Formats: sequence, C-alpha cells, structure tokens
Amino acid sequence: MSEPNPRGTEPAAPAADSSAVGVLDVAATEESAKTPKAIIGRSPGQLAWSRLRRDRTARGSIWVLGFFILIAILAPLIEKIYGLGPTVNSPDLLDNNGVPLGYFGGIDFTSNNPSGHAHILGVMPQTGWDLFMQFVYGARTSLIVASLAAVLSVAIGVVLGIVAGYLGGWVDQVLNWFFDYMLAFPFVLMAIAIIPIVNTHLADSSGYVSAPERMITIIVVFSLFGWMSTARLVRGQVISLREREYVEAARAAGAGRGHIMFKQILPNLWAPILVTFSLALPATVTAEAALSFLGIGVEQPTPDWGRMINHSIGFMQSGDLAYLIIPGVSIWALVLAFNLFGDSMRDALDPKSNR
Repeated sequence: MSEPNPRGTEPAAPAADSSAVGVLDVAATEESAKTPKAIIGRSPGQLAWSRLRRDRTARGSIWVLGFFILIAILAPLIEKIYGLGPTVNSPDLLDNNGVPLGYFGGIDFTSNNPSGHAHILGVMPQTGWDLFMQFVYGARTSLIVASLAAVLSVAIGVVLGIVAGYLGGWVDQVLNWFFDYMLAFPFVLMAIAIIPIVNTHLADSSGYVSAPERMITIIVVFSLFGWMSTARLVRGQVISLREREYVEAARAAGAGRGHIMFKQILPNLWAPILVTFSLALPATVTAEAALSFLGIGVEQPTPDWGRMINHSIGFMQSGDLAYLIIPGVSIWALVLAFNLFGDSMRDALDPKSNR
C-alpha cells in the first residue's frame, strides 16, 4: 500500500524520459527544416543592384569613377591642402628653353626647390604650372561638360522619342524624318564650324570670351547634336509598350496623353535610358578633349586635358613625357571606366542576364 500524500501537497509528476525528449527535439527540427521559408520579393531595381554588386568589372569601374568624381568635387579643398593653385607660375623650375628641370617633368616630392612647393607630378613647360593641380581641375572641367551635355542630350532624346513612339501616325513620320536629318550632320565638323562662330558673337570688345561662356557653348552644341540615338532607341521601346495592358487601362480610366506618356510609359524606360546615359558620358568626354586639342574648346587659363595633350606635342623631342602621359592616361582611364560601367549596367538591368 502506498503512503498517503501529506496535506497541502500535490502528487509528484512522473519524471520525463530523456530519450523521449531527444526524439521530440529531433522531430521538431526535421519538421522545421521541411517547412518552406518565406519568399521575399525583390523589385527590378534591387535585382539589378544585386547583379551589379556581384560584377567585379562594375566594382572596379565604380572605384575609378568615384576617384575622378571625388577629386573633381573636392578640387578647391585639394588646392587649399596642397597649397598651390593650378595657374601659379614657377619660372625658376624651367630651363632657358622652358623645359622643366629635373627628371620626368620636374617631379619633386619635397619643397626644396626655388618655388618652395612640392610638385608630385611635375610642372608644365613654359609656364611652370603644377601638373597635379592641372590634372585635378582638368577632371573637373571634363566631368562638368560631359555630365551636363549628356543629361541635356538624353532628356531631349527621351522627350522626342516618347512623343514619336506613342502618337505615331504623321507625327511619328515627321519626327523620324527629323531624326534622320539630324543624324546626317557630321557632329565633329558641325562643332568645329559652330563653336568659333558662337564664341565670336560672345566675345567682348577685346575679343575675350570667358571660360563659363565657352563651356556653356560646348554643352549646348553637344546637346543639340547628341540626342538622336537616344530618341531612336526610346521610340522603338515606346512602340512596343504603348499597347500593353496598363496603358489600355489608363486610357479606359480617362487619362490624358501626357499622363500616359510620362507617368505610365516613362517609368518603364529607365533601364535603356540609364544605359544610354552611361554610354553617352565617355563619348562626350572624348569629344570635349578632341575640341580642346584642336584649339576650339576650353582655352587657358582653364585647365583641360585635351589642351594639355595638344600643348605637350611641342615638347616631345625634349623628353618631357610626363606632360603627355598624365592627361592621356587620365582620359583613357576615365573613358574606359565609363564604358565598362555602362556595359555592366546593361547586363545588370537585363532580366535575361546570367550574371
């Protein structure tokens, strides 16, 4: 016979079997493993960004572009820290022929020279201007002209392409004829012909044209003759989108043409527009440098890589290769980084890409 329980106490619970608990834990673990995880949806932009981050070429080109953009933005701060402006003459660092003293363009990492300043990339012939500061402000000139011209040309092309593709009919025929007409103009020859004429009208009584006016002229000319390829691309995309269900739904709801074109269709065109913009930038950088090389772009004292290359040709025989290599390599690196980034962006925005 079992002993009676003391008053006020409950019967003791039976001890749990440790082996049974272990079996239950394993079963719970297996059950949780079989339970499907929640599916997290991602937008097309998030998918594109994920592909772009996995692309080594894109990451490398972003670092290069970030370097050039950073020095262009921080050019005044760099000048203050460096202690020397881009147009400060240092004639004591040149010989009688105007060639920099020392090795490789007068590179000097110390201040033990007649100018009292370090010149980490050397100095320019004839003027003695510091090449590092010319490089920094030259990047600023190229990026300002290229970015503004690319933005304006892409904007013009997008607007005309959407209007032509959506309206169709005689509007599309007239605008398409206009696209072909503008494409027939040789861009470089038109720029060479137009820019000097405009600068002549902008010159004051002494024939001087300020640097901002010259840059604005170049930007306007590039914008007026650089939008055609964007317009044709957007037109083709709009023709394929204007009969989609969401466009038909917007028409049935009474939406106007402007709303459909710029509120419904335009958001679905950002992928080709971004790719076009990223590929238009390097072309504009090269064109601006070419015009300055030919002597009709930005002029002194505004730093410019193309003009530096033009000026360096006369000093090739003297052995001053730094004056040519620095701006030449800068243009090559900037254009290459823009092109590689544009290709990577095109692959990232392509839903069928395997990257």
